Amino acid sequence: MSTSPTPMQRPDCYRHAGRTSSVVCARCDRPICTDCMIQASVGWQCPECVRQGAKTSRTIRPFASGSMRAAVGTNPTPLVIAIVIINALVFVASGFGKVSVIDRFGEVPFLIHDFHQYYRLFDAMFLHLNFQHILFNMITLVIIGPACEVMLGRVRFVALYLVGGLGGGVLSYLLGPDNAAGVGASGAIFALMGAYVVLARRRGVPLGPVPALIVINLFFDVVGALGNVDWLAHVGGLLVGAGLAFGYDATTRLRSQIQTISLDVASTAGTTAILFLLVVAIAPGHVNIGFG
Repeated sequence: MSTSPTPMQRPDCYRHAGRTSSVVCARCDRPICTDCMIQASVGWQCPECVRQGAKTSRTIRPFASGSMRAAVGTNPTPLVIAIVIINALVFVASGFGKVSVIDRFGEVPFLIHDFHQYYRLFDAMFLHLNFQHILFNMITLVIIGPACEVMLGRVRFVALYLVGGLGGGVLSYLLGPDNAAGVGASGAIFALMGAYVVLARRRGVPLGPVPALIVINLFFDVVGALGNVDWLAHVGGLLVGAGLAFGYDATTRLRSQIQTISLDVASTAGTTAILFLLVVAIAPGHVNIGFG
């Protein structure tokens, strides 16, 4: 009797004993499960083969800087493209950052608290003040986003982007001025940068220029060289993104896919609930440590 695998009898993933494989790695032909599947230029590859390929993969230059080369994906991924398009459409619909639209939908802490306009925390992630604002945010997203989408998977990527952006808005709400209208995708993008650092360190992927981008941006934010940039939103997004990425990566090492999904949902929902409770329970300006 033949013991070759049939459609009803697939081999176990070589990285997760007891977990049925979905495909074989296009590079080494070893069976891998859905958590180990990483989309490559041709087919799916396992994490080990992706790490080996990263040593010889093409690089890109962020902001045309010759001194910094990114070890991140060079081809925009579907969700990154979708987010860029959504931001561009919202920018056009807002009248290219029209003041009245920013005042109506931007994150204004006292309006969120006094009038329970919680939707502003979400809307603000997709609004931008001018062409320069949206251009630099979208460039950074295209640089950082594809690698994060590949390492996280599409569902986790979207969850981290949105919850990370919310985390940036909440920190700005708690510690920033209560009457300033905050807008922009930078909190969510900083969440992706924090996630990339965590995932790269845990998976042995080159960090590239991402840590330097974080440090340089935060330095100029704090010293005020970039004017009215909301650095609190950057820090909030960075912390929430790094925390969620750590949790997501830890669950991929579990043998049970049901446990993985359950813990991912729990960590995402729990983080969102905590952020929402902070906004509901604390009025803006009541946590004042000298940042506002």
